[in-house]
Amino acid sequence: MQNLFTQLLGSIERELLNFRQSERLYFVLGAAAVGLAVPLIASEYVVGEVLTPMLIFMIYASSWNLLAYSGQGSLGHAAFLGIGGFASALLAIKLNLPPVLCLLLGSLFSAAIGLLIGLVCVRLKAWFLAMVTFGFSVIIVTLISQFDVFIGGIMGFPTPLIVERGLPFYYMTFALAAISIFVMYLLIKSKTGLAFRAIHENEPEANMIGINIAKYKLIAFVLSTFFAGLAGGLYAQSIRYIQVSVFDPYYSFLPLMMAVIGGLRTTEGPIIGSAIIVTINSYLHKIDNMLHGLMSPLFPNVSNVGPPLRMLSLGLFLVIVVIFLPKGVSSLLPKIRKYFREETKKGG
Repeated sequence: MQNLFTQLLGSIERELLNFRQSERLYFVLGAAAVGLAVPLIASEYVVGEVLTPMLIFMIYASSWNLLAYSGQGSLGHAAFLGIGGFASALLAIKLNLPPVLCLLLGSLFSAAIGLLIGLVCVRLKAWFLAMVTFGFSVIIVTLISQFDVFIGGIMGFPTPLIVERGLPFYYMTFALAAISIFVMYLLIKSKTGLAFRAIHENEPEANMIGINIAKYKLIAFVLSTFFAGLAGGLYAQSIRYIQVSVFDPYYSFLPLMMAVIGGLRTTEGPIIGSAIIVTINSYLHKIDNMLHGLMSPLFPNVSNVGPPLRMLSLGLFLVIVVIFLPKGVSSLLPKIRKYFREETKKGG
């Protein structure tokens, strides 16, 4: 672990130097400026229901993407999202601890569970591990249901807030998302990240050159579950409520879709994918009532048009991206940068 922190510190120094010498710095600073300024002029709905969840799912999708870097996959990542949410809320309620401390403890508890699973399962091939995580998410739902008298997860319960919702909570989430994504970026750029990529590209060759496959897969899995737990704690705070529905398979497939749509195994991919999917989810519900009015005369037995439409829209968007942009929407960024450079030269 000490070696990992040393690598991260070395990556910070190296990447700060690279940032100063590259165009990426301007894009990062520009994105940060937009993220800080837009909430000041946006409506309360946009801040609370669009921008804040967008940041939370950026952390969550990036945590899943970290697994993909190391050649692993998860179909039950909602288990760690939910564990982080439930643990942080229950610690604050049952032990009367400060909610901000409980957010960290909930993330660590999620990582501890990830460590236990990883010790047993990281030697499995990618999609065998994915099936194990899916099975684990089902087990967690069963356990929470069995201990509902103590947990209260079936009906759910309000979550203690760290800060007031709205702008204070948004800026806190913005800071945590920026730190989390930056840490994951540095990790990928470190020697540990090189080991991840070697394992993903060719696991037998990585093993032949002396890379400890199980060790690095375990590191990726534990760190991924930590950040998923952090996203879960923030998500519970965002909706001010936590219940067993957070373990729904829908939440396990969301980070996968976000990473694929944005660009798998890229830093910006999960960020772009999260922005797209959260925006779709946030605004399509506004036409639910209109669609229901149009569909009811034709299909009187249809009582809930909105959610199926949103899933259909997400699925259709995913299919289009996979067919026409197999490397994700982020693959367009170099072309956009090249276009603006050429336009700047013409203007000069």
